[in-house]
Amino acid sequence: MWTNSTIETIHNFHARKLNNERRLFVYLPPGYEGGEQRHYPVLYMHAGQRAFDPAKPGTESWNIHKAADRLIAEGLMDGIIIVAIAHVRPVTANEYYHFTGPKDEIEHISCSGLDYEDFILNDVKPYIDSRYRTLQGPENTGLIGSSAAGLCTYHIGFRNPDVFGKLIMLSPYFVKARLGKKEEFELHEELIFEPYGGHPPLRVWMDIGDAEGLFLPSHVKDAVDILLQNGFRYGDDIAYLEQPEAAHQETDWGARVHIPLLFMFGNTGKATSLELRGRDVVGLQGMTVRINPIVHFDSGFAMSELNGTYAVEDPEVLEVKPDGTIVPKKEGSTTVTLTSNGIQASKRYEVVSALSEGVEVRMSVEVPEDTPDDSTIYGGMGMELLSVGSNRYEGRFLVPRDSGFNFRFTRGFRKFELDAEGNGIANRSFRASENTTLHCKVERWEGVHREEPERRSHASLEF
Repeated sequence: MWTNSTIETIHNFHARKLNNERRLFVYLPPGYEGGEQRHYPVLYMHAGQRAFDPAKPGTESWNIHKAADRLIAEGLMDGIIIVAIAHVRPVTANEYYHFTGPKDEIEHISCSGLDYEDFILNDVKPYIDSRYRTLQGPENTGLIGSSAAGLCTYHIGFRNPDVFGKLIMLSPYFVKARLGKKEEFELHEELIFEPYGGHPPLRVWMDIGDAEGLFLPSHVKDAVDILLQNGFRYGDDIAYLEQPEAAHQETDWGARVHIPLLFMFGNTGKATSLELRGRDVVGLQGMTVRINPIVHFDSGFAMSELNGTYAVEDPEVLEVKPDGTIVPKKEGSTTVTLTSNGIQASKRYEVVSALSEGVEVRMSVEVPEDTPDDSTIYGGMGMELLSVGSNRYEGRFLVPRDSGFNFRFTRGFRKFELDAEGNGIANRSFRASENTTLHCKVERWEGVHREEPERRSHASLEF
C-alpha cells in the first residue's frame, strides 16, 4: 500500500561522550507505514538541521526528502531511511574535525571528531536499528555530508568500513587555503584530513563545484586520484563529478544530491549525452588546462569522465591525456573529440603562447562605522583585507586563473555580513578568469545589535 513519506523528530537525543544533546530527524519512505515486513537501507546524514527544512528563516536546506520522494516515485530508487543528525555549533569543539583543523579555527575550538564518531556508532545507530526496520550490514548503511561534514564522512567511513559501506561526500573540506595580507602574494594551504591507504570494501562518491574558490576543487580531484591508485574502480565502487558553476552552499548541494543517491541506492540508467566543460584556450607556457567531460544519463545521473578516449584533429597542435589534461605543442587551433559510453562530443581549442597560472584580484570594501578598529575582515575564501582608514579595507591577491568564488564578508571568526535590517544576504559571486577589481559595501555585521538600524539597500557588489 502506497503512503506518503514522513519525517519524525526525536528531541534531546543524548551523546554520552560528547555530553550534549541534539535532535534527530528520521525520513521514512513512502510505503513504510504499510509495509510491516519490509526493511530498508539507512543513510546517516550530518548537519541534519539543514536536511529537510531551513534551520531558520533566511537560510537554505538540501530538501533531500523531496529528492528521495521523486526518485522513489519514478521507480529509479527503492525506499531508504535517512537519519539526519543535527549539528552542535562548534563554539568550543568541532565534531567534524577528527585530528586537526585549520589553525585559525583551532585557536578557538578543539577537535571532537573521535567522540562524534563514537556517538554515531554507539548511540545513534543502535537506537535507529532498534526502533526502525533497518537492513543490517555495511552494504546497506551509508554516510553523507558536505564541506567539513564531508571530511567527517571520509574519516568515519574509512575507519569503519565494516559498518558504513557507502560514503557520499559533497565538496569535502580536505584543505584550508587562504591568502595572506602582505604586499607580496602569499598563499597558505593546510591539509586537514588524514588519508587512508588500501582498498577497503567501500562504495565512494565525491563531487565538487568548480566555483568553490582557490584549491578545494583540485584537492578533491587529487583525493579521487589517490583512491583510484589504491585500486578503487571508477564508475563501479567510486564516482566523481565536477559540477559547473556550483558553489559551496546548501542550495547547490541539494540541487545535485539526487545524483549520489542514484549511484548508491538506485538505477543510474543509460548514458544519453556528453559535454566538454572548461576553458578552450590553452597556453604553451603557464597554467595547466584540463577538460571536464560530463556524461549525462536518462535517470538524471551524471559523472565526470576520468578515463576518456580522445581524438585530436591536428595532433601537432595538442594532445589530450585520458584524464582530460591538455598538452599543448604549438600555437594554433584544433578540434578535440571524446568518445565515452558510445557517445561523442567535440570542441575546438586554441593554443596561445602563454596563459598565466594566476590573475590579480583587487578587493576593497566599505564597512559600517561601528566596525571595531582592530577587526580582521575576510573576503572570498580567506582573502584577508587590511584597514586603509575611513571604514575601508583593501586587499590585493594573486589567485589561480578561473577560480570561482561565492562568499559573504566576515569579521573575525564566523561573524557574517547582514543587510541593514539584520537579515542574512545572498552570497556574492565572481570568477577570476582575468584581472579583476571589486568594490563592495557591508551594511551590518552579525552579532551587532542596533536599536534603530539605519535603513539602507542590501549590500552591493560592483564590478
